Amino acid sequence: MKTKTAPVTRTKRPIGSPLLPPGSAGAVTQWFPTQWPRIGGKTLLPLADTAFTNERFRTAYQQGKLVFIYAAGCGEDHRMPTIATGLLGLARRLKMAVHKVSVTAQVNLRDRFRELNSDRYGSLTTSADGYPCSDLGYDNWMAQHILPKGKPLPGSPVMLAERCLAVRLPADLSVREFDKCLHHRMRNAALNPWLRSPAGRAHCDLLGIAPQELRRATAYGFGEMVRASEAQEFYFFRPKSRDAERLLRIAELIVHDHVVNPRRVAAKSWKSRGQGYGQLTYPVP
Repeated sequence: MKTKTAPVTRTKRPIGSPLLPPGSAGAVTQWFPTQWPRIGGKTLLPLADTAFTNERFRTAYQQGKLVFIYAAGCGEDHRMPTIATGLLGLARRLKMAVHKVSVTAQVNLRDRFRELNSDRYGSLTTSADGYPCSDLGYDNWMAQHILPKGKPLPGSPVMLAERCLAVRLPADLSVREFDKCLHHRMRNAALNPWLRSPAGRAHCDLLGIAPQELRRATAYGFGEMVRASEAQEFYFFRPKSRDAERLLRIAELIVHDHVVNPRRVAAKSWKSRGQGYGQLTYPVP
């Protein structure tokens, strides 16, 4: 006769319990029950190991421009070591890891970060009393290491590079379209839309923070005019975890799908909202 074993009772972890020792430099130091969204969602399907070496892909693929996917963070300031500003400060307030993930065709990534620093990308938000304000620390952008545990597939046009992923696009895939496709694949983990979702609002309720205080925007200057635009490139992303692996696979999926499943559509123009299409501008006071 078998003796029935009583089920193990698991004690619920207290909300806000420590994850890291006191004084840790990590952005996420406390436990909360919120399930983090993962880039690519739950439907990210792996490619076959022969996806880039089979005859179909090799015949159709023609090399085009070289672009780089980067992950960036900001906020460390040696002048104020006790105050977390920039994206680091946001991550600590939110108790979740947030990075800027995007694409650039600039070979020298530092040039791109100089532009981000000049624009103070993502610094605009809403204060606790409901007024627009600009946060500190968004002029110190730095590239983060992207360290997936796996490697690109054999023959992949995606390569692991220093602090980025290098992608050799097909000749008929523009940089802007690749960027748009990457954002589309990662949109479920984008910061601003998540803060508007029921899950985001529930998490902010746990923290006692209004979601609008965490949403990000950027003020772009055009001569004597300034345009405020929502910052769309902030994601829940950990560059040295499985998220990095998923980013690598998403980039491979975009290129593979474009080559082997060509869309027969008329050419269209990508109008840049960043240069004023559909945007409101106002004079500098």
